Amino acid sequence: MMHEHSEGGRGMHGTEQKKWMMMLWEKLGDSEKKTLATRMLDERIMKKELKIKHLEHKVETLKMIKKWVEKM
Repeated sequence: MMHEHSEGGRGMHGTEQKKWMMMLWEKLGDSEKKTLATRMLDERIMKKELKIKHLEHKVETLKMIKKWVEKM
């Protein structure tokens, strides 16, 4: 069930969203399925890359702090 303030299905719960996606998937042509699958993979890749960048930033921050502590 979509909430009043949701846009583009962001307010749907996981199970409801999966049911909606399965219904949509069945109606798509092969080209559309390929495009959608590619976009979904791109989204997962971007999320992982963002997480990696965040962790790299945290590591650099910790290294800076360690260097400062060693100078004390």
